[in-house]
Amino acid sequence: MAGNRNVAEISRDAIVVAIGVALVLATIWLPANGDQEVTGAVLILGMLAAGCGLWAMGGASRPSHWMHLIIGVILVVAPLILAFPRGVQSADIMVVVGGAIIAVIGVVGVLASRSKAPTRLTAGPRQQQI
Repeated sequence: MAGNRNVAEISRDAIVVAIGVALVLATIWLPANGDQEVTGAVLILGMLAAGCGLWAMGGASRPSHWMHLIIGVILVVAPLILAFPRGVQSADIMVVVGGAIIAVIGVVGVLASRSKAPTRLTAGPRQQQI
């Protein structure tokens, strides 16, 4: 059963890496009408997403799931916060959809890590000292 959980976590992390790489590569073809700020923002956010996915692949931990969630939310709100100009709807859609997927993966990871967290013993036999 633990093997299935590891495969599921690595699969989710691979999806995050793929979305990050897709965002980075999209800056080549992104029709940003000469807006270097939009292209730069998508490039940096894509690199952050890919880096977070690679970090999570290195070791499954709760902080990596939270980072997926945070980066996903940042991607979703990036067009509003960074004030992407009109005419770059394809950039808006790519960033928001990619961010939403990454955020959902983060939520799933957090919930999965909570369900498999070890339970703490509150009462048990005491050892006597000699």
